[in-house]
Amino acid sequence: MYQQNVRKNKNNIFVRDCISQSMFKLLEKKEFDDITITDIINKAGVSRMGFYRNYVSKEDVIESYIFEIFVKTVDEIQKERALSFKVKNIMVTTLETFKTYSDKIKLLLDKNMDWLLFRCYCKAFDILAENGKHSRIREYSNAMFVGELFNFEMSWLRNGMKETPEQMAKIYYYILQRRLNIKNFV
Repeated sequence: MYQQNVRKNKNNIFVRDCISQSMFKLLEKKEFDDITITDIINKAGVSRMGFYRNYVSKEDVIESYIFEIFVKTVDEIQKERALSFKVKNIMVTTLETFKTYSDKIKLLLDKNMDWLLFRCYCKAFDILAENGKHSRIREYSNAMFVGELFNFEMSWLRNGMKETPEQMAKIYYYILQRRLNIKNFV
């Protein structure tokens, strides 16, 4: 039984990878709204059942792909936390992962899909940051952080990513420090 689950899981991972890679290849040539499920499964070489076993829609393909990026980022951050817990290290790791996948993210921006990308950020952060506490302040804090991170990373991407992740982490920290030292807020 264990071998079957492992094999099925490996097959599932392979099918999901084929589908997501096909989606991005199709996006290079077509607009998102013009891509059909049939286009995706034909390009991926999988069955319609294989598609719907893994996804509910073509938006779900992209959302799942972006969520996996978040999961990889969190895994890296947790490894680093064992060594040292510093905001700078967390930002560097976040930005390094973002840079690794920047070609796919840029493609989504070029196709005017920032709305879907932002929705992915929000959903992923809600799932990954969930700690059982629900308060208005926590909800607003999460929304503010996600919006800032999204816009910070997208600005970096749109500006050609000339700075290194380390330089961007310093910029982020500098901005954060300046904001926290605001006098006469009210």
